[in-house]
Amino acid sequence: MNAETWVAGAAALIAGTALYFNWMSTRAATRAAAAAEVQTKIQQQLRVDAAQPYVWVDVRPDDTAATLLNLVVGNSGPTVATNVRINVDPPLPAIDQLKERAEVAQARLAGGIQSLAPNRLLTWPLGQGFNLLNREDPQAYAFTVTADGPFGPVPPLTYVVDMSNWQGILHRPAGSLHQLTAAVNDLTKKINNQ
Repeated sequence: MNAETWVAGAAALIAGTALYFNWMSTRAATRAAAAAEVQTKIQQQLRVDAAQPYVWVDVRPDDTAATLLNLVVGNSGPTVATNVRINVDPPLPAIDQLKERAEVAQARLAGGIQSLAPNRLLTWPLGQGFNLLNREDPQAYAFTVTADGPFGPVPPLTYVVDMSNWQGILHRPAGSLHQLTAAVNDLTKKINNQ
């Protein structure tokens, strides 16, 4: 074997080694580019999700009259929700004096609200909890919420509120008039004692 053959063999071996490391580098670069693309998509989705409205519906005790239950719709997101539609299945009960009002509210929600601003709450009374929770009607209600945000339709949200879970609970509104009256009376006593 002459020197030229050795040089050619060594050059081929070096070229093969270089080809292998070049292939490994290309493979690593391809994986890094794919990971960067996935990360970019995740960042874009996070940006979209952070700017979407978050519309919800609930049945809640009233903040001033603890025995009263209300149908409450809100937007906890940072942007305006449009084309808001809420379906309730089966329809929520209401006491006789508020039945028409509750039916109109549920029909309006099913038909759609044009817009709901951030931090906006819409509230409709249903009646006293002790009248609504002791009924023979179904106590589980499925709420389906659909709306549009600045980036198009928000994914529909469906969940169940089972009012039978609330039977026997005690609700004391924070900052009620009773507490305010007690605080004023206590302050008055302290002032009069001095």
